[in-house]
This record gives sequence, C-alpha cells and structure tokens, in this order.
Amino acid sequence: MKTETHTRIVDIIRKKNGSRPIELIKELGLSPQAIHRHLKSLVASGLIESRGRGPLTRYFIAGKPQLDRARRWQNSAAEPAENPEEFLCRTRDAFTARLPRLASFAEAGLKRDDVPLVVSAAGEVGNNCFDHNLGAWRDVPGCWFEAQATGGRLWICIADRGQGVLRTLARADPALADEQAALTAAFERIISGRAPENRGNGLKFVRSVVGAGENRGLACRSGAGVVDYGRLGPECRAELAGFSEKSEGTITLILWSFA
Repeated sequence: MKTETHTRIVDIIRKKNGSRPIELIKELGLSPQAIHRHLKSLVASGLIESRGRGPLTRYFIAGKPQLDRARRWQNSAAEPAENPEEFLCRTRDAFTARLPRLASFAEAGLKRDDVPLVVSAAGEVGNNCFDHNLGAWRDVPGCWFEAQATGGRLWICIADRGQGVLRTLARADPALADEQAALTAAFERIISGRAPENRGNGLKFVRSVVGAGENRGLACRSGAGVVDYGRLGPECRAELAGFSEKSEGTITLILWSFA
C-alpha cells in the first residue's frame, strides 16, 4: 500500500537522482529501521531499486537510467580528469570487442531473439563515432559506451567528443541549414560525410530497427539538434535534456523494454 512517506521518499530519490538511506533518515527525521522498512516495501513494489552494497548502497527510480558520468564526460569543455576506462572505448577495436557483452542482458530479461538486433543497432551508432571523426576528435578519441538494465529495461548510451553531425554532413550537403536539419538527414536520408564513398544507410537501419517493435526507442542529440524514433523515443529524448546543446559531438540513447 502506498503511503505518504512512500511518496515523499520517491520524490526525494527522483529529485536527487538517487539517495542513500542515511540521507533519507536526515531529511525525513525517521529512524533507520523505519526508513529501511519503507525502502524494502518500495523495492518490492518495483518503484525503486538499489545499487551498490553496504554503506554505499543508493536507491534509484526503477526504469530510469543513471547518466551522470556520461553527462560529465560529454558536456565537459576540456578533457575530463576522470575518464572511466570501463565505459570509454578509445578505438574501434575496443568498441567492437565490447559489443558482444550486450548479450549478457538476456539473463536480465532481454529476449534472446532481440539480442542480435540490439547488438546491430548499437554497433551502427558506435561505428559512426569512429567513421566520421577520424583525425577530428575534440580531445578524447573514441566513444563512451555504457549499458544498464533497470526496471525491466535496457538503456544503451553511446556518446563521442567529436565534431558533430552538422560539420560532418556539410561536406556532402552544404545546404544543410543547422544542426537539427543535419541530424534529421543523418537518420532519414542516404547521406554520408564520407562521400563519395557509397555509405549512409547505417542510421536508417537503426531507425528501422527501433521502429519495428513497440518495446523500443531511440533519441540522438548533436548540438542543438535532437531527434527521436520508436514508441519509447520520447522517453529517450527526455533523458537527453541533461546534455548540453553547446557541447560538440553526439549522444545517442537506445531504450529496449524486456516486456
């Protein structure tokens, strides 16, 4: 049964993007025993989930991705002092080697028939980071590649600190007016910044994959340009609000529901 205290706990966790029990104890003025009882009930109801162990345990809203590290990495004006190698693929080979790890989410509930589609879609997005930024990285070469399962959903975050879609595609079509037009063209037209090579179908394939099922969505930001596709695309777009319009490069979120 949902209580007023449950509502207050969920609101705090949502506003702070995660909270530790000790923080809830101080803010609500309840005993540790009462807080842990409420947290246990909320976890059982599927509203929140815990991450970490012991005193480092934090509680988050179930089904929402934790993108703080990716935001700091992609939004920074200079090379971040902290570059977690766990998520940073500095070369295409490193990215390709990590792609098969997405299959492990079948153990968390991802349908096995969906695994090849998830891997292919993520692979196309990640490959674009390398294809269009060779020799043009702002500072840190490679892409951020992070995947997390929460609340029966798989979130995949792929970002780069490259030159952005407009600068890339303007070589093929100088008439592109702005970042929004360039990003829309990247997903909806056969166009490539590597013309005259016969390329430009990769992101169209990704769009078709996420649009082929009700349990999928994607959103991408490059500068001030934002697009979303698939039924869950608007949720991905909402999560991109924390990524700066002024940052160069691209950030893509893919969302895949297990249900």
